[in-house]
Amino acid sequence: MKKRIIFSFWALTFGLAFTNCSPDPLPDNVDLLQYFGSIPPATTIESPYEGIDFDIINRFKAVLHTHTRVSDGKQTADEMIKAYADRGYHILAITDHDQVYAKNTGIVNVNGRDILVIKGIELTMTHHFNSLFEDSGKPLQLNVESQINYEIKKHNSVLFLNHPGRHIWFYPMTFYFDLFNKFPAENLVGMEVINNADEYPSDKDTWHKVLTGVSPNRTVYGFANDDAHYYSEIGSSYNEYLTDNLNEAEVRNAIVHGKSFFYTNATVSRPTGSMPYVKDVIVNRATMTITVEAENYSKIEWRSCGVVVCTDEEIAINNDGYNFYKYVQFTLTGPGGQLFSQPFLIK
Repeated sequence: MKKRIIFSFWALTFGLAFTNCSPDPLPDNVDLLQYFGSIPPATTIESPYEGIDFDIINRFKAVLHTHTRVSDGKQTADEMIKAYADRGYHILAITDHDQVYAKNTGIVNVNGRDILVIKGIELTMTHHFNSLFEDSGKPLQLNVESQINYEIKKHNSVLFLNHPGRHIWFYPMTFYFDLFNKFPAENLVGMEVINNADEYPSDKDTWHKVLTGVSPNRTVYGFANDDAHYYSEIGSSYNEYLTDNLNEAEVRNAIVHGKSFFYTNATVSRPTGSMPYVKDVIVNRATMTITVEAENYSKIEWRSCGVVVCTDEEIAINNDGYNFYKYVQFTLTGPGGQLFSQPFLIK
């Protein structure tokens, strides 16, 4: 479906840019084609769901940010593992503040149900972030950048930034651009978009601003986590990883390559029923379109640079022969909550 897209002022606040635009904010309701003239069409789409057969792939429910009595939680690690397993989760990372949980990891059987417990830690610096698949997060370094560098060099761990809304007032957007441009995409993989019951609603906008600033050279994957400190905080926000088997190697690969969706019921008033469910994602590079087949939803929104650019199941990347996108990402909203895709890079 070809559409002329009208973008709002939001798209370029904080000096963010589209493919060919200047760093200055655009006038409100500008027609990009008139403003910039000819913009070459895109030639390829990089999909995080490449090679996934949605008919047979397994879907593993995961939370990668939670706490125990070792830091500021109320339950023991064993109690949290059991609580998540009993609620149907398949993957859990215990990430206490500045203390690695590495005791009872790997596949743990709870009352006949397997749950993969991942080693993890939340580094409590001026900007918090999680480091997964490592044995020790100490010693603490002088700043966030040096700590991330240490975790990667020492442990080859997988990292994502936590609840940026708690820290955004202390850091300019260039802080995020610099971090994601500096460190390898297979290590610093993304940022929390949903924390707890959407504790920081602006994090969704922050994610899109960061994506606009660094794509299409690299991507930034989104995460949703309970950040649970006690039982009552379990269940509002989670990730779903698409792998053949439940093991550390395949789950790590899915995290690093964005083979996932993330969900929350906190953004829907009085959620009832099932979450939206993706049945297939079809990328056609001959026509430069992406099509989503899904159920349990009432609305789909495709965003690029934070702006809703399409509300159909199929999005055409080259509109009237031109490309305005660095990336696109879809969100499904239904009575049970919201599903967020990972970004598709447009080149």
